[in-house]
Amino acid sequence: MVRRPSPSAGTALLRWKLATPLIGLGLLVAAPAVFGTVTWWSSYGVEYRVLSVVICLALTAQLAVAVSIGVRASRDVPWMRVGLVILGILLTCGLARIRHEL
Repeated sequence: MVRRPSPSAGTALLRWKLATPLIGLGLLVAAPAVFGTVTWWSSYGVEYRVLSVVICLALTAQLAVAVSIGVRASRDVPWMRVGLVILGILLTCGLARIRHEL
């Protein structure tokens, strides 16, 4: 008797193949943002600190969405969540530009 893999096994592998680079990108951006916020907290004013915290929260939410791509089962590619990850990265880039102008 030949065992066939379940139909959901292929989609789980596909989800994790899609989620892994997004998680890596999220960690690559979030780790320095959190480290910089903690390290240089006392060096800047209130506006800079607030924007730094908002950036860290947005990156954390983006990272959670990226992990949910691999964890939550779906029948097809979760394009909405992929779009949210990309939107989160673009949002934090815009906030970082505004913060740089302060």
